[in-house]
Amino acid sequence: MNTFDTFAQRYLREWDKRATVRTQQRWRLPAEIDVGRLFPLDFQPIARHAAVVALGEKAVHEVLVRTLYKFQGEVAHLEMAIVGDLCGKLAGGAFSFPLPASVRQVARTIGVDEFYHSYLAREFIADLSQRTGIDPGPLPGWTYPLATALTALRRDADPAILGDAEIMVLCFAENFVTEELFGLVKNTPKDTAFHVALREHLVDEGRHQIFFQMLMRHIWQEIDESTRLALGRLLPGFLDAFILERESGRAFDLGILGLLGFDRIRSLEIARESYVAAYGGQQPRKSALFAIKRLFNLVRVARIDAHGPTREALVRSGWIDDQTPVARDSGG
Repeated sequence: MNTFDTFAQRYLREWDKRATVRTQQRWRLPAEIDVGRLFPLDFQPIARHAAVVALGEKAVHEVLVRTLYKFQGEVAHLEMAIVGDLCGKLAGGAFSFPLPASVRQVARTIGVDEFYHSYLAREFIADLSQRTGIDPGPLPGWTYPLATALTALRRDADPAILGDAEIMVLCFAENFVTEELFGLVKNTPKDTAFHVALREHLVDEGRHQIFFQMLMRHIWQEIDESTRLALGRLLPGFLDAFILERESGRAFDLGILGLLGFDRIRSLEIARESYVAAYGGQQPRKSALFAIKRLFNLVRVARIDAHGPTREALVRSGWIDDQTPVARDSGG
């Protein structure tokens, strides 16, 4: 408790000096932008399909712009409707684990950061629409993997531990999203608008990630065994819904292809061929998925995998290989 309290108090002192909402003039999409380099081709397989390329640069451009709308739309919704909401609950809610007042105050600062990120994402979409003339249309609501996974968890969790379960999701979400953003920044050209917007976002998210790793470790140590067992039973299903959900992305791709004039049958063919070309035709086992590496750093840091019944549930469901070493306690 004292270690976490000390960390949180230091976090609060640094927030005034480092938070983008407190210290930086916000970045805006330039009036003159290179429309051909708005979103990386590598992150949208259908934009590289021969049938789409054959339609010309304008069609490829529209696919990438609409994909960027989707990305920023998910950020806008996630940061406010999920992370911001759950930070509010963390700040003021009652849980089965104790929380220092300083930790609750950190949750409030993160909520401020995330509402600001949502604002920036919406502003980016509006600026991009003005620059390109492409109407973004309806933006994502509760239709992307984390949102649908949280909805499923709320349906499945025992009401007695729902609050704890939601905060567990918050910890996983912030760890995953931060790692995903780091990966995107690393693999995008530094002079592109997308890269600059991501880099600004990461100024805050790196701090958030460390806080939520410490929070998850604190929670896992402080909850009683019955709650630990209940959360451990929920974890495999949450991971299935979060990591394996493909329908929202598939529906989005089919929608874009329909706008380009392809009928549903041809759109299905293009989508399937695009993803096979980009990622191969074989579905890797769950524990080998690249995305799971981002989440299991949190599992190890919090020592969730050292809890026998939870580890067994993760092994049975395929999320952990049986031979994977259990994390050792490094103290702190």
